[in-house]
Amino acid sequence: RIPLLGYIKIWFVEIFNKAKLQTMGAGGILAVARGSDAEPYLIHLVYKPATSNQKTRKLALVGKGVTFDSGGLSLKEGEHIYDMKLDMAGAGAILGVFSVLGRLKPALEIHGIFPAVENILSASSVKPGDVVKTLSGKTVEIVNTDAEGRVILADSLEYASRQNPDKIIDLATLTGACMVALGERI
Repeated sequence: RIPLLGYIKIWFVEIFNKAKLQTMGAGGILAVARGSDAEPYLIHLVYKPATSNQKTRKLALVGKGVTFDSGGLSLKEGEHIYDMKLDMAGAGAILGVFSVLGRLKPALEIHGIFPAVENILSASSVKPGDVVKTLSGKTVEIVNTDAEGRVILADSLEYASRQNPDKIIDLATLTGACMVALGERI
């Protein structure tokens, strides 16, 4: 736990690197990050109000933090790859929330949790048909490597639930799936 100074007012931050993710069994995050040279992380920020006690309500914000998404072996089409640095908007929204908590001073304990990974194509990338064991102990078969968001969120949401929050809000940019389901006008 590292206290942060500066404009983001938080109680503490915990950063799980690749070794810690392996120890805790966060197989979803590790699988998506396999193709990248960049190390994956799971970040946990906590804000506690000054008058925090046992009855303080807890809110967990969980965001998707794919810093670049090529689609992995299920490679995206060329015109769609450029914008895939935006696949971290959920994680960015959490950082935005934490940047104003010091001024807003809510009476809630707020946990900001997000994975930070790249979904890049390489010889070591996760492959369609691979089975991954997630943090909850459940297994997931990877059918399409461009469905990385739900795989990393499986670990992140399980980790969030272990913090025993009263509510969890998931901030994920699953735009491709939403457009398939709802069309481009909605």
